[in-house]
Amino acid sequence: MKKREYPKAIFRRKLMKGIFWTGFTLVLFLSVVAIVRVGNADAGAVSSEELKQEVSDKKNLAASEGGQSFSENFAKEYFNWEREDEKIKDRADRLAPYIADGLDEQAGLSYDGMEWSSKLHDAQVWNVEATGEDTALVTLRVTHELQKVTPPDKEAVEKAKKDKKDPPEPKEETSGPHEKFINIPVKTDGRSFVVHQIPYFVASPKKPDIKADSTVNEKGKVDDSKIRKEATSFLNTFFKVYTTGTQEELSYYIEENSIQSMNGIMTFKEVQNLIVKKGQQKDDYDVSVTVLFTENESMGQVAYPYQLTITKDADRWFVKQINHH
Repeated sequence: MKKREYPKAIFRRKLMKGIFWTGFTLVLFLSVVAIVRVGNADAGAVSSEELKQEVSDKKNLAASEGGQSFSENFAKEYFNWEREDEKIKDRADRLAPYIADGLDEQAGLSYDGMEWSSKLHDAQVWNVEATGEDTALVTLRVTHELQKVTPPDKEAVEKAKKDKKDPPEPKEETSGPHEKFINIPVKTDGRSFVVHQIPYFVASPKKPDIKADSTVNEKGKVDDSKIRKEATSFLNTFFKVYTTGTQEELSYYIEENSIQSMNGIMTFKEVQNLIVKKGQQKDDYDVSVTVLFTENESMGQVAYPYQLTITKDADRWFVKQINHH
């Protein structure tokens, strides 16, 4: 059967229709894919934002560095007071930006029977304890000095007037500095902070029962007198250059430039209590030693324990590592 042939005009129209519908289908498909991708990206972005929000919500700013700095700044105002009426009002004004609405304007301090004024020396964050999602107790170690001015005896003043003499001067006294520990209850709205409860003093923490880690295990020490003599001679040279030489001169005795010269800070005197053990690699030795220095400004002597790894390469020794014990 003979294959049917279309007129050229009809053939062109069919060809154009085929191209059109093929192009249209392709554009439609790509559009759908693009919409799906954008939708997924938006969903991912929302999920990411929600995750960030959850992390932000979980973070307690009251226990953060911001809350700690706020507490230290509060202490600067809290521990500065004087007994005169004008100064009492001034303290209330200085505390106002730090305390929650409705809290006592003096943050619990009463002037009844007070004899001494106070001046803060120092405030340091000692401990931070989160007490809720937006609250924390910031424990500060503070030192402050007390001052007192006692007016002269009235009879002595009157007598001086009668005798036409200079009246006696008021007596000024100071006490301290005194160390105290105080808990600052801090609350946040996510942006700033307030003291939302009255601060209160707490007992000073006791010294922990911890023994100094100063003993050196001598098990496995090298008894070879030649090695000990060479190590001692090398360390005497090294520590002398370590404290008096330039960084370039020091580099001759070290394998890595992470060891910095102490030139101008201390001066080497002698090596003491040397213990040499075999190192983990061939020709390496682990050394425990006490080194005596003179501090250049005070000329006082200090003894520092060191742990070093030294190595021997042919006839030369090098320091591979140095740590304070």
